[in-house]
Amino acid sequence: MGMERGYDEKIDVIDLIINVLKDHEKKLDELVSRLEEAQATPAEVKAPREPPKQVGAAITAVLKRWVEFTGRCSGAQLVAFDIADGFFEVSAVAGGVVYVYREEIPRLDLQYTKGDEGVRIESIDISKAGLMPAALRGNLDCGLELEKKEVEVGLPGGSVVHKIIYDIDPGTAKSWLAYQLGVDDSAIIQGNLKV
Repeated sequence: MGMERGYDEKIDVIDLIINVLKDHEKKLDELVSRLEEAQATPAEVKAPREPPKQVGAAITAVLKRWVEFTGRCSGAQLVAFDIADGFFEVSAVAGGVVYVYREEIPRLDLQYTKGDEGVRIESIDISKAGLMPAALRGNLDCGLELEKKEVEVGLPGGSVVHKIIYDIDPGTAKSWLAYQLGVDDSAIIQGNLKV
């Protein structure tokens, strides 16, 4: 009888230890879940990957970096783009927020004079100095390729102004945006989103 009692006490102690370990495991799982939620990136918290059920948005966020825009708007429900007033602008509804990205299209004028010794450049006029790399590359910082048109205008005194006009083809922009954002062409419109 003493031996059985000792055995039963040992089993009771083992059961107690197992129950305590199970409780600790549950608590650890809860703590790990909370820690993962706390360490989630702002993009994960503010802009979920799955499309929202409603199109309407109450907040507009203007982003300066294309990579951030694509990160937040990948798989967006609705995307609009416009090419107006020397700017390429894209807006998208994602996670109840309208995100906007805007980039200036460069404009470049070269004034020169032709002479016996060659060409003498008199002036270079660009809309902004920071746009020179985009003008030389032939694409915007976001990567969208620019169409280039060149026009020469003769001036009195033998000078010539060589205008390089950059433009964006709407069809190219729509296809490029669909690829960049991982959305169907039908989710992209040319125009603006009003909030």
